[in-house]
Amino acid sequence: MCIALMAVIASVSGLNVAQPQVAVAFDASQSTVLWMINIYTLSLAALLLPLGALGDRVGRKPILLAGLALFGVASAAAGLATSSEMMIAARLFAGVGAAMIMPVTLAVITSTFPDEERSKVMGVWTGVAGGGGILGMYLSAVLVDWANWRWLFLLPVVLVAAATVTALRAVPNSRETSQHSFDMVGSLTSVIAVVALIYVLHEGPVHGWTSPVTVASLLVGVVAAIGFVAWELRRAAPLLDVRLFRDRRLASGSLALLALFGVQAGIFVVLFPYFQAVLGWSLAGGQSQRPVAVGVELGELAVDVDGVGAVKVHDPRTTAAIAIASSPGSGWIRPPASRGSGTRARACSNPGVCPVSTAARCAAAPLATPA
Repeated sequence: MCIALMAVIASVSGLNVAQPQVAVAFDASQSTVLWMINIYTLSLAALLLPLGALGDRVGRKPILLAGLALFGVASAAAGLATSSEMMIAARLFAGVGAAMIMPVTLAVITSTFPDEERSKVMGVWTGVAGGGGILGMYLSAVLVDWANWRWLFLLPVVLVAAATVTALRAVPNSRETSQHSFDMVGSLTSVIAVVALIYVLHEGPVHGWTSPVTVASLLVGVVAAIGFVAWELRRAAPLLDVRLFRDRRLASGSLALLALFGVQAGIFVVLFPYFQAVLGWSLAGGQSQRPVAVGVELGELAVDVDGVGAVKVHDPRTTAAIAIASSPGSGWIRPPASRGSGTRARACSNPGVCPVSTAARCAAAPLATPA
């Protein structure tokens, strides 16, 4: 499970470090390069709920193995892409495979581990997710500088191969029995809402925030989101029980994660090409993000609910306070003294991503803490 999750998360951050090289290779605009990066997370986010529900019905292990196969083939195709269109298509299908993998990893946790161990396992799950992002970032930076940007897709392929072998041997097959039909309306409205709203954010700066296509996409997204909530409230077996968000702990934790990871992703998209194309740093895309690893580890210590680390915190409000207090530090991104600064300067020139990484890890703690 952890290997499969790491492959999914590593692919989120991996392509960020190769933006200049990919743009040159395909003679692509910045908007096209961003679509290559974001189409993966877009398809992952849009299909996470429907494919997760499908796995609960038809069997989690078959969905996991099918997702691993699709993800691996699509990642290899991205590495062999000969055009921008082929790259975008490959990343789209990789996101579909990731959407089949990721919910299964959580479903196995909830169906296999008892309540008293679930918090600890969820902490491991979150740590692996953070570690996968860091692994993808560092190894991709090394492969881009030492070999070629195409080699960065080797990492997810290797991880998929290892995850497939492990899944065949160790992952039990399970499914949920339901007397109700699959929520097709909820699936369609959720996909439409996510795609339309993300399209507004992605293409709004290109077409203009008041252009007809932007306004139309916004209206479609808002109407679909409202329709999804209204439909789910009427369903006896909803795709997503929106009533759960009446729990302030879940609602605040989800909102904090959305904000913090959104900010973190935005920082990475901007900083990687700046470090590489503007400052001309070799491996700067990885070295300058070293504070990310420090921030995640600090967060792990702060939210350790089982006493494994140096700090033991049981109250989720404490970790939420740490997350809020850490967030303003993300604005401290100090430029280097000169273009030719050495490795140490590169590693220390971006201290702001350390607190935002700590904040992101702490914000996840209330979601993993049992009620």
